[in-house]
Amino acid sequence: MQIKLAQTAGFCMGVKRAIDRALSEAPDARGPVYSLGPLIHNPQAVEVLERRGIRAVDSIDGIREGTVIIRAHGIPPATRAAIEAAGLKIVDATCPHVLHSQAIIRKHHQEGCRIVIAGDRDHAEVMGLQGYCDNAGVVVSTPEEARGLRLEGRICLIAQTTFNEAAYGEIAGVLKAGHNNVLVVQTICKSTEERQREVIELAKSVDAMVVVGGRNSANTRRLAEIARETRRPAIHVETAAELPADVASYRTVGVTAGASTPSWVTASVIRRLQEMSRPTRPTARALGSALRGIIHSNIYTGFGAAALTYACFALQFGPGASPDPLHLAIAFSYIFSVYVWNRMSKKQLDEANAPPRVAFYAGRPKLLIVVSALLAALSLGVAASMGLLEAILLLAAYLIGLAYNIPLAPAWLKYRRLRDIPASKDIFAAAGWAAVAVVIPAIAYRPPLAAALLAGLAAFILSFVRTVLFDFTDIQGDRLLGRETLPVLLGADRARAHLALMAGLLAAVLAGAAAAGIFKPLGYLLLPCPALIVLVLYPLFGKVVKSELVCPLVADGLLLLAGGLAALWRVLA
Repeated sequence: MQIKLAQTAGFCMGVKRAIDRALSEAPDARGPVYSLGPLIHNPQAVEVLERRGIRAVDSIDGIREGTVIIRAHGIPPATRAAIEAAGLKIVDATCPHVLHSQAIIRKHHQEGCRIVIAGDRDHAEVMGLQGYCDNAGVVVSTPEEARGLRLEGRICLIAQTTFNEAAYGEIAGVLKAGHNNVLVVQTICKSTEERQREVIELAKSVDAMVVVGGRNSANTRRLAEIARETRRPAIHVETAAELPADVASYRTVGVTAGASTPSWVTASVIRRLQEMSRPTRPTARALGSALRGIIHSNIYTGFGAAALTYACFALQFGPGASPDPLHLAIAFSYIFSVYVWNRMSKKQLDEANAPPRVAFYAGRPKLLIVVSALLAALSLGVAASMGLLEAILLLAAYLIGLAYNIPLAPAWLKYRRLRDIPASKDIFAAAGWAAVAVVIPAIAYRPPLAAALLAGLAAFILSFVRTVLFDFTDIQGDRLLGRETLPVLLGADRARAHLALMAGLLAAVLAGAAAAGIFKPLGYLLLPCPALIVLVLYPLFGKVVKSELVCPLVADGLLLLAGGLAALWRVLA
């Protein structure tokens, strides 16, 4: 089965902005945090938001303290006044497009126009818009309803921002034909227009369409309706579990998602489609299961740490020298153990980002904890046998890694945990990798200071890029994962630009240090590593990473590539 994902699938600007506002407010809020109505029309996302301390309520009756977040749909002026009268803090996350519609209605209503709203009568946005014309607006949902209107005077026609573009055009034509003075205002947001047009175009190139999103989401239901109008089979699902078995019979399937559908939900649907289309041969299933086990358990990541350590050693000392295998074992043990601990401590957040990984951890928590604890103890013992300084440095690295998700400060402080510091995850992780790959071996082998510093910088850059590439998969949580990663802090496009710059810096360090004689000639041979970073940034790490295996295979594969090139250099030298 070939799967084609719509470019516009997932959160629109307004929904993403509302979630960002809510998640920024929740950690620092005094008292409980509420959203007036579900912040997003997606049951799975609402459940995750509740775990983050943001509870949806239908009214503020009985609420005496806390913060109320106005969702993207907006609210009537009377409701806002009631919230203010109750002494509650307001965080206004109304979509800018909706604010624009509200202003237009207020202006033309005050000028004496009859307001006609094309939309769904019971939709929160439409009910909010009605408040800006004193609830005197007329709501129509179809051209047939518009034909029955007999209105006097000037008319201002406005649309719900997620209304069907074609239907709005027909309604406007009907009103103009039956009335003399009709002002038609285009208020359907461009995101809605684009995704509706894309559904039509995508449906032409596939055998069936899958539309992902909540059934209480008007814009998602509309996408499903438009897909059906193309005379292609269209399946509307909220989760991957709802996919029917017969979808596997289609050769090509198009996938789109509503503006309120988190991309991690879309990604889970894509994973399920891929599983349904995979061969069912026992050997293929066994190999796939083994690969997932190696990746999800962090064994693959641990080998990446050992490979990075080997490559950095070869950069400093050349092909004739070999690092102590115990230093490779220390790097493996540290990365394996710290990543297991942190995965276990933030399992709830990972449920929104990588369900297969969560399932792997949930099935064997004791085994993973015991193995990681044993490896940590053994690596500390080995470091102690090498010297006191090595043991202290490794212990400090373990303590920092262990404390990353643990509150270390009082609740009233903004930054209680290391993970609360913006971009901390990427920086602390890269520092830990550089410590075990370069600093600890350098204490034992005493390379030239310039070589050690530049090798440490190369290790930091490679591991930093590796961590941020993982963030592009984690960002499937659409900001639900937290504020500490680079893609969340800067946005995905700017984060990719920064990684491209980092790749350029890595290439300059490798080639420049080799040319200056600080590194061995291996610096030139490692240039495929920064080149690979640039090559994978856009084609593989787009809006939704379609397989939970693609990211680790590529990201940790960068480190294995460095180690492999160093080993090849030793063989050829």
